[in-house]
Amino acid sequence: MGLSICCRNEINKDGTTLLHVRFKTKQFDKKIPTQIKVFKKHWDNRNKRLKPNHPYYSLVNKKLNELKKNVEELYDQNAFSVLTYEEARARVSGGSRVSNVSLYMEQHLKSQMKDTTYETYRYSILSIARHFDDSKNITFESLCDKGKWSKLKDKFKELGRSPNSFNTYVRNAKAIHNHALKDDITFTVFPYVRNVTAKNLEPKWMRSEELIKIINNLDSKDKDFKVSATSLLIYLMMFSMRGFYLKDIELLSMNRFVDSTYENSERFLFGEKNVVYKHNRSKSNKMGLIYMGLDPIKEIILLINKIIDPTCKSIFPFGGGKLAKSFWFKHSFRFKAITDHTFKSVRKAFQTTGSILSVPDADMRELMFQSDNTISVHYKDTQAPQMLEKYTGYHSDILVKYRVSEMFEMLKDKLNKGGAIS
Repeated sequence: MGLSICCRNEINKDGTTLLHVRFKTKQFDKKIPTQIKVFKKHWDNRNKRLKPNHPYYSLVNKKLNELKKNVEELYDQNAFSVLTYEEARARVSGGSRVSNVSLYMEQHLKSQMKDTTYETYRYSILSIARHFDDSKNITFESLCDKGKWSKLKDKFKELGRSPNSFNTYVRNAKAIHNHALKDDITFTVFPYVRNVTAKNLEPKWMRSEELIKIINNLDSKDKDFKVSATSLLIYLMMFSMRGFYLKDIELLSMNRFVDSTYENSERFLFGEKNVVYKHNRSKSNKMGLIYMGLDPIKEIILLINKIIDPTCKSIFPFGGGKLAKSFWFKHSFRFKAITDHTFKSVRKAFQTTGSILSVPDADMRELMFQSDNTISVHYKDTQAPQMLEKYTGYHSDILVKYRVSEMFEMLKDKLNKGGAIS
């Protein structure tokens, strides 16, 4: 039996790598993960020690010495009794086995993936834990309980939940479990869970005529009038920003404006200050440019900011950076109640309106910050001045077709007459 301290080959986002203890016998060769992070260039693999110039040398070295002591004791123990992998693993990991899925994700998985992917997995696990055990926590044993997955499938069917929701839960849970297997955190077997066949439903989106009718029916005397009107303004903002999700709105910053790069054209004032905005979509990290000079994009944002914080003078951060924790939940819930649509349907509305105007699919993908999986991505400069003008032209046509300015003026008038703004 052999025990040795080694570095993982995988590099974390912060440039570090985790140490592990290699447990080798004639039967198998496995890795026991630790929580000690080191910079590989400052690690002496031959002598299993840190080089003196390693950042935070004394702190990391203290943990390393504790690990070495554990390994030496385990090696001595094996001289007079059989040492099992499970026992060695428990000792190295501090005497406890990580069975809590959320804890594993926080301690091991978070540093190995993009923030957006991690958050998607985290929310899936929280939802699964709530459905399975009516708790915020779930063990790997519970995650691999086929009976619980069958009950969840029946529950979703009874509630009329989307098949895609169930299938996404299964896919994300399996991905997390696979990571845990590779990290030797769990030895459980994820069951075979059959996906639910999704129905071929027509994409549900809100037509401009439908939205205008809802705006006309708003009653300024209704106790929820201000929240209702603000939720509709948020939807118009998301549409005007080419299908932004709430996470994208939270990322908006004055530092992302591109100044002194583009010149004015016949149609658009690209050379003005704070009009060309560079954005990386939260979901795909796809980068694109938005011309904020199109009416009424800035006016919508400024009005929402004024409703949230009357002292706010800047357009970004959204709401002056003073959003209450319940802000998105309250307005998403209200929007659904008065329109029977979700905020996410805005992308379908923008996409469909562009298709009605015969905007080419490749250009629609660029407008909506969708990844280009064709070979042209290596050759096409989508940030060239002529391309920016072309995309802005399409963007402008879509806003006009959807009657965004008209609806914005209607909402502003309603809010003024209702005393919600001054």
